[in-house]
Amino acid sequence: MEQILEKLNFFIENNLPLVLSNYTEDDFDMILDERDEDYFSEKWMEIFDIIKVKVSESKIDKTSSHSLREKVFKLVYSITNHPDLSSYVSDDFGLILQSLEIKHNDYWLNSLWLEYKKGNLPHGQLAETKGELIDLI
Repeated sequence: MEQILEKLNFFIENNLPLVLSNYTEDDFDMILDERDEDYFSEKWMEIFDIIKVKVSESKIDKTSSHSLREKVFKLVYSITNHPDLSSYVSDDFGLILQSLEIKHNDYWLNSLWLEYKKGNLPHGQLAETKGELIDLI
């Protein structure tokens, strides 16, 4: 798990600023609007609810996910000055890390991660990507 956390931290520090630089303030607002649409938000919340239950049952230490989320929030906010976007992106990375920690796999979550990896902020209708999330990191 340590290696995965290192890879995520490397991505956050080196790639996430580049991802954010591809967008304007108007783009951020459009992305947030699309993420609030049912087809995105309902799927995100479905996965969040599943992971929340599994995390509480597993009694894993939540320190690393809280720390990662805080790091992402501060980074995104320092670049965009956009608190809502900062919350959404930090929540995504928290969800990804917790999913990895409890070894939960979801094809939609794979696609969420791959959007970041391709240099995009995830929004809209994501196609599901087969495979194991840990192998995609």
